[in-house]
Order: sequence, then C-alpha cells, then structure tokens
Amino acid sequence: MTYDRLQAKIIPGKHCSFCGNDSVSLIKTKCCDQWICCDTSFASIKGGDYCQYHHEHESLCHFHYNNSHSGIWQECKECRDLVGEDNFNAAFHDPNNVPRY
Repeated sequence: MTYDRLQAKIIPGKHCSFCGNDSVSLIKTKCCDQWICCDTSFASIKGGDYCQYHHEHESLCHFHYNNSHSGIWQECKECRDLVGEDNFNAAFHDPNNVPRY
C-alpha cells in the first residue's frame, strides 16, 4: 500500500473505490484510506483526469483532511459552516466525495 503517486501500480483484485476501474494504477487516499486511481506521471496536467486529482482538489473529504478537522467530514460542523449548508448537503451526493465501489 502506498500514498505516493509515483509508486502507484496496478494491484490484482483491487479497483478504484470511486470509479470502479480495476486496470489502472492505484494508491490509498490519505484522507479516507480508500483505493483510488492515479496518474503516475509526475507532471501531468489535472492528473490525467484520474479520480485522485478530483478527490484531492474538489472534494469536501480532502478539504476536511487538509484543514486538520477532527472526526469524519460527514459530521463536521466546521466544514458545514465554512462551505455553507447547501454545498455541505450536496457533498453527500458528489461522486468525488463518496466511494461508490
């Protein structure tokens, strides 16, 4: 298991928890400890459109982690107050936040 995108590799029997793809390099997310597909090219723009980029730049889950809030993002009053009630509630249905597979 690795969190380092440069060490990502295809792992037989594992798949991305967000898109379900099982034929791409995977790493674990630091924020929610899920397998996520990763572009291993260091200088790729937007991460090659893999789930890792979207999760790290567009999810409330990673926002919560980066701001060192305690507990889980789904119950975080600080996150709710910072992003607003409507955005917070929308995050529960956002595929960048919630693993589907």
